[in-house]
Amino acid sequence: MRFLFVGGGTGGHLTPAIGLAEGLEQQGHQTMFLLSGRKVEQAYFADGRACASLGFDTSKLPRPLALLGAMRQARRFARDYDPDAVIALGGAASAAALGIGRRRRCPLVLLEGNYVIGRSVKLMEAFAATTLTMFQDTAEKCRRGQAMGPVSRSLLDPVAAAEARNALELDPDKPTLLVMGGSQGARDVNLVARELLPDLKRLGWQLLALVGSGKTAELETALQETQVQGRILEHCTRMGLAYSAADFALTRGGASSMGEVWMHRLPSAVIPYPYHKDRQQEWNAKALEPGVLCINRIDEEALQAIRACLEDQRQRQRMATSLQQSAPADGRTEGARLLAEIAARKA
Repeated sequence: MRFLFVGGGTGGHLTPAIGLAEGLEQQGHQTMFLLSGRKVEQAYFADGRACASLGFDTSKLPRPLALLGAMRQARRFARDYDPDAVIALGGAASAAALGIGRRRRCPLVLLEGNYVIGRSVKLMEAFAATTLTMFQDTAEKCRRGQAMGPVSRSLLDPVAAAEARNALELDPDKPTLLVMGGSQGARDVNLVARELLPDLKRLGWQLLALVGSGKTAELETALQETQVQGRILEHCTRMGLAYSAADFALTRGGASSMGEVWMHRLPSAVIPYPYHKDRQQEWNAKALEPGVLCINRIDEEALQAIRACLEDQRQRQRMATSLQQSAPADGRTEGARLLAEIAARKA
């Protein structure tokens, strides 16, 4: 069977979708992606996975007209590809999937990784066969929701900590703080990491920071000034190495990051993106408490709470145990199974 994934724009949309595609391909199915057109998407498809751009995010037209153009383009792709199911990844560009299912008479499936249902999913739910979610609570709030859990992909597979640190050119014997601000970086996450550098030096930790495009210089300078060992990278393709190398993480609360922290049982301090109207990232983090520490305001009290986690190995172990106890089975297998069941309806 053939599966067409539509949308993208951020790692939070793309990472679980690629994991589902891998699960489907392992069962012998074909997959294809129609992307929104953002530059950040290119890194996710550098391995040659089949994809094309809808040009939605690069269009100079007003958003409604750009979406109409993306819908027309999606229908043209679908005529040749003839999918058995269409999967909308979330975000504005994924609305281009709406016209395909009705024209090709194939089911539409929505993906919702966030705890709070996003606007695009709400608008498209009436036309969808089901919405696949990461959290069980979210599935119960959807019209036709099914929880599949967090979705892994091959580049997320865990390895031994020392092996991962060696591969990343870190000291294999030092505890490691992983800092990541999502696929586009996050200034306040990087600033908190800088504040913590004296504590890393004092406690004998090292730093692995994924800071986003063009944002390495400031933290690299601070690393040299404090003489903390570590690496500052814009991105890391093999995120399984980054998670395996880490003892604690400082991160945004995007759906993809929270799913990966959950799968790797990695205790973390989460600084949610503060400008979402529905506070998506905050709710994502709270859903994983007490396995993660949700930081709503960056102040001395918050910094002290993070320092306490760095200092107390037993506290980190309690957090990891909480993530272990709450985690469902890998969503890559379950999600691929559900998608194959739904697509069989067309046949």
